[in-house]
Amino acid sequence: MNNSLQTVLPKLPLRFLKWFCSPELIEDVEGDLSELFAMREEESKVKARFWFYLDVLLLFRPGIIKQVEFNKGLNQYNMLSNYLKIAFRNALRYKGYTFLNLFGLIVGIASSILVLMWVDDERSINKFHANGDEIYQAFRNMKQSNGMVSTTTSTPKPLGDLVREEYSEVDQVVWLSQSMELKIQLGDQLVDESGSFASPEALDMFTFDLILGDKGTALTELNSILVSESVALKYFGDNWRNEAIGKVLRIEDAMDAIVSGVFKDLGAKSTMDFNWLMNAQAYFGVNPWVNDWGNGSFQTFLRISDESKVQTVSDKILMEIKDHTVGNPNAGDEEVIIYKYEDTYLYSNFDNGVVSGGRIDFVRIMTIVAIFILIVACINFMNLTTARSSRRSKEIGLRKVMGAPKKSIRTQFYFEAFLLTAVAVTISVFVVIMAMPYFNDLVGKQLSVDFSDQRTWYFLIGLIFSVGLVSGSYPAVLLPAISIVQSIKGTMKQPSYAAYFRKGLVIFQFTVSTLLIIGTTVVYKQIDYVLNKDLGLNKDNLLAVGIDQGILGRLDTYKSELMRLPDVKAVSAASGNPLDYGRSTSSTNWEGKNPADGYEVNVMLTDEDLISTMGMEMLQGRDFSLQLEDSTNFIINEVAAEMMGFDDPLGKKLSFWGIDGRIIGVVKNFHMRNLYEPIAPLIITCIDPQRSNVVLVRIGDNMSETISAIEKVTASLSPESEFEYQFIDEAYEESYRNEKTVSKLANIFALISILISSLGLLGLASYSAEQRSREIGVRKVHGASVLQILMLLSKDYSKLIFIAFIVAIPFGFMVTQNWLDNFEFRTSLDPMVFIIAGVMALLIGVLTVTAKSYQAATVNPVKSLKQE
Repeated sequence: MNNSLQTVLPKLPLRFLKWFCSPELIEDVEGDLSELFAMREEESKVKARFWFYLDVLLLFRPGIIKQVEFNKGLNQYNMLSNYLKIAFRNALRYKGYTFLNLFGLIVGIASSILVLMWVDDERSINKFHANGDEIYQAFRNMKQSNGMVSTTTSTPKPLGDLVREEYSEVDQVVWLSQSMELKIQLGDQLVDESGSFASPEALDMFTFDLILGDKGTALTELNSILVSESVALKYFGDNWRNEAIGKVLRIEDAMDAIVSGVFKDLGAKSTMDFNWLMNAQAYFGVNPWVNDWGNGSFQTFLRISDESKVQTVSDKILMEIKDHTVGNPNAGDEEVIIYKYEDTYLYSNFDNGVVSGGRIDFVRIMTIVAIFILIVACINFMNLTTARSSRRSKEIGLRKVMGAPKKSIRTQFYFEAFLLTAVAVTISVFVVIMAMPYFNDLVGKQLSVDFSDQRTWYFLIGLIFSVGLVSGSYPAVLLPAISIVQSIKGTMKQPSYAAYFRKGLVIFQFTVSTLLIIGTTVVYKQIDYVLNKDLGLNKDNLLAVGIDQGILGRLDTYKSELMRLPDVKAVSAASGNPLDYGRSTSSTNWEGKNPADGYEVNVMLTDEDLISTMGMEMLQGRDFSLQLEDSTNFIINEVAAEMMGFDDPLGKKLSFWGIDGRIIGVVKNFHMRNLYEPIAPLIITCIDPQRSNVVLVRIGDNMSETISAIEKVTASLSPESEFEYQFIDEAYEESYRNEKTVSKLANIFALISILISSLGLLGLASYSAEQRSREIGVRKVHGASVLQILMLLSKDYSKLIFIAFIVAIPFGFMVTQNWLDNFEFRTSLDPMVFIIAGVMALLIGVLTVTAKSYQAATVNPVKSLKQE
């Protein structure tokens, strides 16, 4: 083998490989690994080293491990048996230290496993599609009035037609609608089911498990419908496998659809959410507006098998909407970008038309938290082992006198570290299994430990190896280096660097803990700010009741009946939840607008009662009125008025969708989406209340009885309808579920980090007390009080915690400010947050040290001095 290659390979795993690998195989195995390492190193040295470590670990298996000679094996067996006995005796002898060691490791490892399981689940979303690395989704970038760019997944249908016909680089094009609810009837059973219209090719591009039916033909007919397993069970009973295919379902009492297949429920691993699929052409046929390049209608997916052609497609597709909307009154200033679909879950935030993060930020934060907790637990192990080291000095000295080399002593300490880590990991797995139901409730997932997955075993073995190696390294290197004389006398004078190293570990532990306290406090403040901010409307005690055609046909009657209820204060129909609204148009024109400018403006369809029902504030002009003809009059918000350049917008002409009207009022800005985004321009219109899909009902405090009464009114006018409602404030809070989940996790693991750090500090305090026991005795003989002794032992550690606080401030400021910058509306960074975090860490640390120092300070000085 080439010696130059051999010197490049990482030394530690290479030694491990030569130790266990059969002599007959070592040359070939090492040569193959060297070639792989050289190839990977050209791409990335870090990745090459990582994969070399992993390859060596995976090679540690029967067939490659060398056979041990009997005598040598017997000696090794006796040696390992002796190490095991020593470890067991020391564990029993120093029960307190053993418990603290195990407890710290178990808490740290179990916490990290839980967090990393959540991280792994987040990273696995949308990754189950067989062709996932070839699927790209088209996004539409729309220029806004403030010069910024808004990004949406709704793209013009003609875009897909064009790509199909003219883009030879693209293998497949699929349209998929947003999830929508339709009434599906079978006999007397009528239920609202959510689903999507899709291209027939969707069954080939995406991996949807088809239980019944042929994916090649299941969606080819316009009247075909695929249903999920749960829907099939609901409609056809337990015998659905034999009953479903060929059955006719009535859709919206307008068409009949034949069940052509049943697919497995998508589950939590997919962001797509549908219980039925129908041919997209069935939707296109009755909605000709989708053929307009100026309208965003469906999601568009592209399959590009040749990765080298992705950039070509990206460059070609960029200007397609602009090029095909010249002179179109519905045209906006829009561009098209493509992005790999399996990455859209984690990278869902777009800043000015460019991907800027998303859930990946939470994933990275929690990954770092998990790693830090593991490191803190390992540091805790080191400190506690060091604190106990003086009690084992004579054991080390006697072994050296009997001829034991440093390597043997080092091996013993590593063996004990790996043994304790293996025990801790085993117990941690049981702790994780027991805690899993509570953790799942916290994060809103269905996680479980899958022992049938090889990755689980690789992870656990790797965890034992890495944690054991890190936590055992310091005592294994330091303790064997102590001289025989010091060891026999029990006076272990450790090198000066050892003291600095221990202090550095304490600083690191409390820096991490302080950072977590700062982070969790800032996240809590921002979430509190978001949930309690004045949104420009009153979201409390407000219901959004879903309505269908049966209600829409009698909308005025429905509103009148609701207003008769004693605890109903106001009622209004609208085209969506005002706090989660996204219907928009680029066809808006007004007096003085530059025809070359294209802006996307939100449009809310409602009736005359929206402003009063929502508790909005009119700044100029008047509200809609039943006494006046307001069907072609509009109310705009402040952002829209600013965009249009009107100092006095009242009476100005405004048109969109080909409808001409005038502005009669300006409403105060209110948030239509979450606080990550700026407030968008809005037009409120009474053009057609019959196009509403929700009725907003303001109720009093008697909620349960009022909701029951609303349900009865709904059922009386539309008996076949399902009664669906949501509280607007709860829906608003739900939009920040991810932030609240991460906040809760961070709070819990901040406490865990502090707990583990305190255990490590307890270990160092014990070590310090043991090392200075004679000094304490002398001081007490000379009249020192217990308080003075406590001050003496605590001040050094207080300095370390203060240094940790100083180190944590710039990192904490940088991380939290970067996270807050994601919000358009955010709280400020209060210096008190940093001060409180530092005081908390200092108090916890000082109390921990004081507790142990008090024990040392109250010992009779005779006991500590008689050993001289």
